[in-house]
Amino acid sequence: MVDAVGGVAKIVGVALKIKEAANTARQNKKDCHHIRSRVDILNKTLSQHEHNADLMEDSAVMAALEALDGILAEALEVITECQQERNIVCVYCTAGKLSRQLTKVEQRISNLSSDAMLTIMSYILLMKVQEGASPHPAPQVDLVINK
Repeated sequence: MVDAVGGVAKIVGVALKIKEAANTARQNKKDCHHIRSRVDILNKTLSQHEHNADLMEDSAVMAALEALDGILAEALEVITECQQERNIVCVYCTAGKLSRQLTKVEQRISNLSSDAMLTIMSYILLMKVQEGASPHPAPQVDLVINK
């Protein structure tokens, strides 16, 4: 299980490994770069919340981070397979299989990222409501006085 405080740090570490692996992929480069881009956005978004200990201790957030950690580890494995040097016959045989695996893992990253962002937003909204703050900022109205 992802520990509360180190959950985001662990995900950030795997994200950096994915970025490095995608940059050196020998086959299915385009698919690897799509995953790298998605993970980079996820990394930047989660890093904003890394030091919010209360948020990281929320059970729903922890579950979402644990799921993300799992799929990112799987993505790293598949991208690492794309780094292997193969002869042309093996590349032809494995390219389709790896492409399907990469597409599947990218979709799961997308789904689990959405889940994580939903849990974070729900937590923040709940905290604002409990603090008595309006969940939505009051609209700013500029009064124009005609003379």
